[in-house]
Amino acid sequence: MMLGVWLPPGHRIVPQDADPPTPTPHTMKTGSPLPVRAFSALASGLLVVASAHGSNTGMPTGWITCTPGAVKLGTFPTMKWDIDYPNNIDNYVIIDPPGEIETKERLRMEIRVLGAGVTVSNRSSIQFVHTEAWFSLNRGSWSRLFSGDNWDVRQDRVVYSATVNAGSSLRFGGRYWWNNRWSDFYSSNDGTPNVVVLKNGDEVPTTYPIAEAPTVEEFIKPYLDAGSKVRIGPMDCIIMMELTHTENQRNNLGYDLQDMVLLVTFESI
Repeated sequence: MMLGVWLPPGHRIVPQDADPPTPTPHTMKTGSPLPVRAFSALASGLLVVASAHGSNTGMPTGWITCTPGAVKLGTFPTMKWDIDYPNNIDNYVIIDPPGEIETKERLRMEIRVLGAGVTVSNRSSIQFVHTEAWFSLNRGSWSRLFSGDNWDVRQDRVVYSATVNAGSSLRFGGRYWWNNRWSDFYSSNDGTPNVVVLKNGDEVPTTYPIAEAPTVEEFIKPYLDAGSKVRIGPMDCIIMMELTHTENQRNNLGYDLQDMVLLVTFESI
């Protein structure tokens, strides 16, 4: 954990090498993790996305009418109704734990960035670190979805959209830049639980209730309930990444799966 690292006010660490990572099996990190976590505040766009995705609980909706309004003795009302049962993502995709998605049919998909939580501390405050999110379709080459720090995140912005066929494989990865070098690249296929895919109602797989943890970031709170379960729409998946701690450090409060968080929304065609 890097404490007391001083940076000039307003200074941003910019990577010198932006080449894509090599999608090879992950090599475990050793020693103490570099960054620490801190609370953050995002722009008002957070509320827009939260209302669009976090408020969708998957409950049936519909309408019912009855005529006449007042029913006299001996008469029978006419009733009409329609119930809309929301889609269940399990009918459309297979989540291959911990971090890969396979589609069951042809779908429209969109990816948004919810937050990038890698930080370091200076003498008086916490500063976000340059972080990247990557995506691979059908185990092909990696494409960069996001490059910047948490203040560059716009939750309402779609960073990737495509129509994917049945049997498509979706993988995700991330890394950060610090001390003039890239961190290890964690991805869906590296054999560790550092990149996880969760759907509505899933519990975040930390060793402590993340919703109550002091490390929980503001950008993730709208997507969690009081029981640390994911609260998103029935056709959404949330991708959570831990980039600064190894799986052997899962008992550490810093292992909070918030270093890069993505939201993937599917639509049946």
